[in-house]
Amino acid sequence: MFENLFSMGGLSIDRLKSFVEVAEKGAIARVADGDPSRQSLISRQIGELEAFFGTELTRRKGKGLELTEAGQELARHARLQFQGLADFKASCSGKPVEFRIAAGNSVLEWLLAPAMTQFAPSAAGSTFVFLDWRTGDVVRGLLDHTLDFGIIRKSAIVQPLKFYPVGRLNYALFIPKTLASRSIPKNLPIAISLGGDFIESFQKAADKAGQELNIVYRCTSFTQAAQLARSGAAAAVLPVIAAPSLSGLVTVHHLPWLKPVTRDLGVAWHRRLMDIRPRAEKLLVALENSLRKMLSEQS
Repeated sequence: MFENLFSMGGLSIDRLKSFVEVAEKGAIARVADGDPSRQSLISRQIGELEAFFGTELTRRKGKGLELTEAGQELARHARLQFQGLADFKASCSGKPVEFRIAAGNSVLEWLLAPAMTQFAPSAAGSTFVFLDWRTGDVVRGLLDHTLDFGIIRKSAIVQPLKFYPVGRLNYALFIPKTLASRSIPKNLPIAISLGGDFIESFQKAADKAGQELNIVYRCTSFTQAAQLARSGAAAAVLPVIAAPSLSGLVTVHHLPWLKPVTRDLGVAWHRRLMDIRPRAEKLLVALENSLRKMLSEQS
């Protein structure tokens, strides 16, 4: 079935390992850690892989390298196979298997972390790495197999990724009780996040509704805006899932004109993930159920 792969020299796990490391670090020198002999070896290994497959895998880019289209595909294949072997080794030795989950910081802090209480019983024998990544990076990580699951909006999904919806991410105005209790004061200082495509959608919604807002703080994340609300310095436009973390400190105002900013949120993964990592299927179902329940309770 795969005898032709071994009918000639040039292919080995060590060569593929070096190639994947270069693919991730972008330069042979970074992988070699300043060792000239190691750098020469890696360069030769990549050349041998290119000779074996009969195609260019890398090209020069400034002081580093970038992968060709064929190189990107080879890196994806190698990562998947390495991950499968690592899982098999861990299983044979009774060690936990690691999974990587990425989302925006606010989703990690206000949704995923609280959901782990319900998720934990189904995650026995697994460990997790939580990664604070922007949506575009999450999509690339899933496509490149450097990531197992991403919690992102439905509109960001591309082929061949798959998506389980878990609920709607709604937004509201959080006003510190020190600034107002019931009504919204005129010229209320407001903090917003500039992250992702939120600000564009928010501005369109505000313009359409004829809202003239006193935006005093423009933050790089929702969690920064939440801290301003926590301190009493300003109101903040935040996902409704932030409410438990600010309980007793703010009043939450669900404004009708914010509805267009709502996002359909879900768990994304690569369609080949289950073939290589069978344990991922059980985790996916448990993760989806936990997040769905958490969102429904906080909506």
